[in-house]
Amino acid sequence: MSGKVPFILALILLLSFSSCTTKSTARLEKLVNATMNNEFLPAIQKIKSNPNLYGKNSELLYYMDIGMLYHFAEMYDSSNRYLLHAAEIYDQLFSRSVSNEAAAVLINDNVRPYRSKPYELVTMHQFIGFNYLGKTNVEDALVETRRTQLLFNEWERKARKEEKYTNDPMFHYVSSILYDSKRETSDAMISLFKSVEAYKKGPLALPPQINDYAYHMFQMNNRESDCKLLNLSTTVPKESVPGLANEQSEIIVIGYAGRGPALAENMWWGTYVKDGMLILHHKEADGKEATMALPAPPLPEEELVKAEKGEKTKSGTTFHLKVALPGVKKYSSQTDCFSAHCSGTSQPVKSYIINDLEKQTEKYLEDTKGVTVARTIVRVVLRTIAAEKAKARMQNENGLVNLLLNVGTDLITDQMEKADTRTCFLLPKTIQIARIPVKAGGTYSVDVAALDKSGAILSSKTFSGISVGDSEKKFIFYSSFK
Repeated sequence: MSGKVPFILALILLLSFSSCTTKSTARLEKLVNATMNNEFLPAIQKIKSNPNLYGKNSELLYYMDIGMLYHFAEMYDSSNRYLLHAAEIYDQLFSRSVSNEAAAVLINDNVRPYRSKPYELVTMHQFIGFNYLGKTNVEDALVETRRTQLLFNEWERKARKEEKYTNDPMFHYVSSILYDSKRETSDAMISLFKSVEAYKKGPLALPPQINDYAYHMFQMNNRESDCKLLNLSTTVPKESVPGLANEQSEIIVIGYAGRGPALAENMWWGTYVKDGMLILHHKEADGKEATMALPAPPLPEEELVKAEKGEKTKSGTTFHLKVALPGVKKYSSQTDCFSAHCSGTSQPVKSYIINDLEKQTEKYLEDTKGVTVARTIVRVVLRTIAAEKAKARMQNENGLVNLLLNVGTDLITDQMEKADTRTCFLLPKTIQIARIPVKAGGTYSVDVAALDKSGAILSSKTFSGISVGDSEKKFIFYSSFK
């Protein structure tokens, strides 16, 4: 019995650690209020003074979060120092850690190094480009554009079944604007084509403003065939589309609206029948019960070969199990859009949404649900089998010790099941754009206001001394996380 008491104590101690608030939850609690109040530098200080909020396996997220906060604080050089390092970490993580992957099979996905979700990675590269544009450095922004295109090429080449995201409409739309500013009309039209195509395939509907702009730009540049390929049409005459010209000088406002989504842990319970069906249930926040029915994922080969050796196998056995899966945690947003009024113009320009991170997150979880569920179920079943074997080996004549061992082993097995809820929740809910055509050679000021759905002003800022050259695109950035 003496050898089993320390084991019992270890189980209880491990159980207490497993019950602690996860690092993702702790980060959310510490950072979200400061970000919502535009206190970006204090949020950065909280991160730097609390390194345990992330840990080694979330190193990419650590640099990404700080980089995003510096961007919102309009400290573009500091932002890129961190975002570029996050991009380097991602590149290094292509060489997968076998030990971490093996541990993930038995414990949970949180022991894996965080590699970033594809849409997060592209958004990060987009923000690197935005940082260059904040410093009026179009050349380096285009270098980042080409670097990101290599990611898309690789994803399309691999044709990953578990992740259907292989292109990003906002990325290509902004790239089109940058190519146009460098008088590279052909590349601008190619990027515009890719943008419209990605909108039509993705979770965010093609904005009417881009639809009308793209249709007439293709017509103007002898690319009528692109309109046919994309099934583009419009009833808006070209005279009513602002800035409809190649190499148009512009002031472009990028607005970040609302609080982006986080990931929450959803518990599902149900029945796994090997070589049969998997049926899981989950209770939604409104009390309704959701059900998921899938073919049971197969167990690893080593479990199957036991039958050939005459050993006891779990094939055909029914398991009653509990699993943790990530789900989207949404937040309502007061900020509906942005109004930008440029000096020398009579009417303000309203922004429109070019990216919706809430919809991107929902789409990603839906696309990867099958793979995530299969990996989680196999892990839980194998852990259940291992726990049963461990309990059988430790049984003795002492009934109390046996009871404690059985209960402790079952509890710790349940507590080890944690969903991977790591994500960059510091991204905004939507990214919006307002394009203001201006005459080259002038110097302008722009009043930007964040508006709610009724048109009331939530916050505002004046940007002054904006000089715009021939065919130049000057970018300014404004945040409203309310």
